[in-house]
Amino acid sequence: MKKTIVTVTGIRPDFIRMSEIFKCLDDEESFEHILVHTGQHYDNLLSDVFFEDLQIRKPDYNLSIGGSGKKHYHQQADLSIKVLKLFEDENIKPDIVLFLGDSNSVLASVPIKKEGYKVGHIEAGMRSYDERMLEEINRKVCDHVSNYLFVYHDNYKNKAVKEGIAEDKIFVVGNTIVEPLRKIAYLSYNGLKSHILLDIHRPENFLYEDRLRQIVDFAKQYSKDFDSPVKMLNFKRTLSAINQWNIDLGDIEVIDLMGYKNFVKMQQDSLFIISDSGTAQEEPALLNVPVIVPRDFTERPESIQGNCSFMLKMSTDSYESSKVWLRDKPVSETEWLGDGKASEMIVSILKKVL
Repeated sequence: MKKTIVTVTGIRPDFIRMSEIFKCLDDEESFEHILVHTGQHYDNLLSDVFFEDLQIRKPDYNLSIGGSGKKHYHQQADLSIKVLKLFEDENIKPDIVLFLGDSNSVLASVPIKKEGYKVGHIEAGMRSYDERMLEEINRKVCDHVSNYLFVYHDNYKNKAVKEGIAEDKIFVVGNTIVEPLRKIAYLSYNGLKSHILLDIHRPENFLYEDRLRQIVDFAKQYSKDFDSPVKMLNFKRTLSAINQWNIDLGDIEVIDLMGYKNFVKMQQDSLFIISDSGTAQEEPALLNVPVIVPRDFTERPESIQGNCSFMLKMSTDSYESSKVWLRDKPVSETEWLGDGKASEMIVSILKKVL
């Protein structure tokens, strides 16, 4: 008898990271895979285009929890009700419900676990130890209600074990970003290094005027020091804050968000990237593109230790150190990202434990 596996996914980076897992689950004869899109990201440039670029099949259900101005707790409450109602209305009896990452969507794991279903968490064990980040709270909660945790490497496993999570629940599988990136990247690169890419969208940066102003000033200075134009991704909340505080962008060009294929090429064509994104500490490492990370803490310290990224503090000294690091042309160590077989390994483990 087939085992029913439900995947619950809702935001751009998670579609990318889950894309090969979706396909492996669909191809596994012993599983019935039900793909649920939470609708947390509902804009075409943050959702539909990634299904096209990564050749992901249409979701079985879309719960439409996103919406302009909707608070995180509204999304969580809406999803908790809708996902369990979906199970009831459609007579879905999951053998396991899989989540990935640390978005608001993973908090649906709590009511699902309370209703007696098994939970699996992919990208488990990450910790920044900075609870100003909503993601830090989300990932901790999901880890502690999960029956099975799929972690990217041993460091994450050790962090989970230190929090009292049983070691036999935890499986080291590698990073799921490797597979989709390799499929896209090697087809698109044309060798240009035409710009510096600026990607700022975390609340820890755009909610604070002094901090956001400093990041923009640093970006303008990088442009002068490296004689390269800066292109800034148009994240609405970041641009709204910039406009509200009359922060001068100077010659920084604001560009629209784009699909995955185009974004990978945009990264490859970058001299370097300035980004507060978690994924930006992984993808560019595989593309050998340096990343400046304007954050106080990171849940991916391996990217710093592997010389893939540089943590930029809000000080002139840190800025000057970052220039030295960039000009030394650091060589990235990427072993911490795994061997590119994470999806197959996850499905193989699920076959055994279920």
